[in-house]
Amino acid sequence: MKHISRPEDTLLSIAYVSASAVPLSDEDIAAILVQARANNDEHHLTGALIYHEGKFIQILEGPDDEVRDRFAVIRADPRHRSIHTVSEEKITSRQFPGWTMGFRPLSSMALDQLAGYDDIFDGSTGKVQLAHANRQAEEFLEWLGQYWFSPVA
Repeated sequence: MKHISRPEDTLLSIAYVSASAVPLSDEDIAAILVQARANNDEHHLTGALIYHEGKFIQILEGPDDEVRDRFAVIRADPRHRSIHTVSEEKITSRQFPGWTMGFRPLSSMALDQLAGYDDIFDGSTGKVQLAHANRQAEEFLEWLGQYWFSPVA
């Protein structure tokens, strides 16, 4: 594994939500993770991915230029639709140091605890509702941190 951090660079964190354009199996998700982890290692990126019933929640962090380049690749990926940036900020340290791409499935029980999830994703279409997504960003990111580091039940 390559050395992940490049401390001389300005670090950027981008959190986004999106919906899958096609149904994905567990094997599809595993393949996405293998590719993402290799790409992120090569580009000094860390982060976390949550997937539930066709919806992605992801945080990417690392050198500003690398995060922006990788996010442009994600935006162009035809497997995603309704991509919406929830948060974009300069950071001084990584939230997920050493993780080229952490992954955790999102349970229906955990969904009930996520403030604003139904406001962000339209229940009937799965599309991101842009008017609500930014309003929920702070609560969403706080919840994500608590969920990610809580014990898996």
